[in-house]
Amino acid sequence: MFSGKTAIGHVIRELDGFCVSNFEMEFNLLRIQDGIVDLESSLVDNWSLIRANSAILRYKKLIRKLDGSYGKFPHYLFHYYSDFYNTKFNNRLTSLSNDYINSLVSSQWQCEWPYPMYNMSETEIFIRKIKNRLFKDSSSYESEFNLIDSSRFLEQTRKYLYELLTSFDEVTELTNTIVFNNMFEPFNAAKSLRYFNNNAKCIIIKRDPRDMFATGDKESSSFAKISHGNKVENFIARYKMQEQNTNKEFNKDILFFQYEDLILDYENSLIKIYDFLGIDSSIHSKKGKYFNPEESKSYVGIFRKHRNQEDIKLIEKELAEYCLDI
Repeated sequence: MFSGKTAIGHVIRELDGFCVSNFEMEFNLLRIQDGIVDLESSLVDNWSLIRANSAILRYKKLIRKLDGSYGKFPHYLFHYYSDFYNTKFNNRLTSLSNDYINSLVSSQWQCEWPYPMYNMSETEIFIRKIKNRLFKDSSSYESEFNLIDSSRFLEQTRKYLYELLTSFDEVTELTNTIVFNNMFEPFNAAKSLRYFNNNAKCIIIKRDPRDMFATGDKESSSFAKISHGNKVENFIARYKMQEQNTNKEFNKDILFFQYEDLILDYENSLIKIYDFLGIDSSIHSKKGKYFNPEESKSYVGIFRKHRNQEDIKLIEKELAEYCLDI
């Protein structure tokens, strides 16, 4: 949080042919719990009849929650929606997701298979028990069982994501590259890159932890609470844990980029971005329209004005290797 990734997005927005989504929208379908990464874990990495079937059922449920067509009164009172994906992807989320799921399922039938019941709500379990005891409904404990062919996973996932992302409502006939915020987890971005047929790149933004902490406090109390629960010790522990769990092995399609460099060494930073993306500087036709490094200098070194300098000193002590000389 508060790494400054929006600034890089503004620069990329200035490139011809690049469609950059609104940064309030995060494409979470890969990294969210029960999303694509979890699906692969259950269908491929740790396949079993139990896990594969349950993962498919959970993915179906996730799609229903992300589908904005359910967001009308009174339905929205019973659901939480972070983004209305169906609308943003031209009402194709559900149909494409159903096609994707069907491509992975070799066979399907109803049976009294106990494991899906562990993922049911107490209300649903109660209703099933009532049906069984009062109405002697022999099918009350039955549920959908899916037999999954894991060998199709990578091929079908690539096809699915390509069709979904190219349905994004901001894409035009001039678009050749689609850019989303927080699509991959930065801790193991290489895993998610595999879902795009060797045709994706990831930029991971680093920032001085003192400024990240100070920005969180400055933005709002709710943001600070999410970031570190209004406790500097939590921030330090979180920062260390994230660094320890980040795969930093070289990958030609992953760029670790320092936020401060973009502002303090703008022209050389642009060259790095062009080289990484494999583009020519000539397509940077809107240079300066969305990002102005001079204006952004006020966001560097803001920790010096933080109300609690004791917290800043503790960060400098515990996270010394990540603090910059700025």
